Amino acid sequence: MRMLLPILSLLSEPNSPDIEQGVSTPSPDFWTPGTIALCMIGLSILIVWLLGYDGFGALRNAPVRRNRMFGFLPVILLSVWLLLMMGINLVITTVFGTASELFRQVLSYPAMVFLEIGLIVVMLIIAQQTFARRLKGFGLNARTIRKDAGFALVYLLAVYPLILVALWVVLTLGRFVKEDFNLEVHQSLTLLTENGNLALTVLIILFATVIVPVFEEMLFRGFVQTSIRSLTQNPWVGILLTSVLFALLHPMTHAAALFCLSCGLGYAYERSGSLFRPIFMHIFFNGFSVLMTLWIGS
Repeated sequence: MRMLLPILSLLSEPNSPDIEQGVSTPSPDFWTPGTIALCMIGLSILIVWLLGYDGFGALRNAPVRRNRMFGFLPVILLSVWLLLMMGINLVITTVFGTASELFRQVLSYPAMVFLEIGLIVVMLIIAQQTFARRLKGFGLNARTIRKDAGFALVYLLAVYPLILVALWVVLTLGRFVKEDFNLEVHQSLTLLTENGNLALTVLIILFATVIVPVFEEMLFRGFVQTSIRSLTQNPWVGILLTSVLFALLHPMTHAAALFCLSCGLGYAYERSGSLFRPIFMHIFFNGFSVLMTLWIGS
């Protein structure tokens, strides 16, 4: 199990402060008993999905999320988020450029937390006004939470083989071109084991395991994917195009793996109509990496 962390923690979120400053680390042997076992479990679920649940055809009758969104609304939300995020980092870097990295992080993470909580509230208000059946039509129905949590774990296990293979391919090709090529470790995970500040550690955990999953799934699945599907009338087109955008907002070495993860998140949303399902998948994915980081770093 310990060997899974250096692999899974290579993945990063796009909405963290100073993402371009993520550090690289030597990678251990990739195919360990832990990664192989995870792949076997996931492949078993994928085979059952393909043979017993119609595989890619399972979305033929996927529920349609009727809405009154105008076409550029997801673009506006995405642009506002990115611009405000860059503005926060620019202000902190300009004003406190000579301060220590820890001090800048102490300022950055609370700002990011408030930004994303604020945008979550804005998106909830917009969804309430623009989706048929309001928040339930958006995919937030409290009655499905327990069911969605269970299915989220199964879906995440199913997509893990694709994530791991994508990471392995990137790492193998990278080392073919450059012998010392390594993938980046997300800065938040590095900071968890190095900062020594309890309040900052708690804030990073809250940010990575709760706020980021809720915010990103509402934005990418709830608004972007729904908008694309409404325009194309094809759930798979919405899933794939949203996943391309999601992946491109990460460092290129992570893009292939996160494209696979995003496809799994998008499928979960279309298959169930519930936004809680991809939210739980995202929470489990981030939470596992955080827990393993704290365990090994302790």
